This record gives sequence, C-alpha cells and structure tokens, in this order.
Amino acid sequence: MAISILDRLKSGGKKLTKPRRAILNILDQSTLPITAAEVHERLMKARAPVDLVTVYRNLSMLQELGLVSPVASPDGQMRYEVRHGRAHHHHIQCRGCGRIVDVMLCPLRKLTDLVERQTKFAVDDHVLEFFGWCPQCR
Repeated sequence: MAISILDRLKSGGKKLTKPRRAILNILDQSTLPITAAEVHERLMKARAPVDLVTVYRNLSMLQELGLVSPVASPDGQMRYEVRHGRAHHHHIQCRGCGRIVDVMLCPLRKLTDLVERQTKFAVDDHVLEFFGWCPQCR
C-alpha cells in the first residue's frame, strides 16, 4: 500500500483495516470504475469475508478522504475507482450497453481558472462525464 494512502487515512483518523485494504486492492486492480456490489462480489471470490454494508461504509469514507472517486452511471448506479497513482481523467459511457471508457485528457484547465477568478473559490476538483453510443450499440 502506498505511503500517501496510509498518510491520508491517518490524517483522517482512520486505520488501514483488513477490509479497507481488501477494498482498495479490488479497486486498484480494476481498470474501470465498479459498483459497490461488484466490489463485494470480487471480495467474496477472493474469500475476503466483508459484508456489503461494510463495503458501502468504507467506500463512502474513502471518498471523503479523497482516495476514491465516484462515477455516476446513466442507470443510476454509483461506480467507484481509486484515485491514487492514476492520472486525472474523465469517462465516456455508452447509453446502450453501459460500457465505460477512460478519456485520458482534461479540457477544463482554462475553464477552471475562469471559474476561480469569477467566484473567488479555490477549485480542488471537478467531474466531467460524457454519454453516448458505443460503436456496437449505434
């Protein structure tokens, strides 16, 4: 587990428990955002007995600490991905099959500067999601 993850947990008054470590490992191994139910399913397959409520609670806490990012799906399900060690990026999601693809660029730097100047806020994060139809569903 990376030092910054441990530091972030400690600064938030949290410990790296076995369930948290297992959840973070599942998210780290996933190339795309996954739901809490999918995290739970993978934990069960790995014989890591963590109940679904614990998965939800830990995902919420990890999100509050900035270690996990939520990704909303068109079907209303929340998906999650680990933030540490990954470049800032966005997603495009197919409205037909639900496929999610990483968009490894961020066109919002100039817009963020403009928002900060106009609002006097210090922007520390943003979300941009694209929706459309993949080649198979068109």
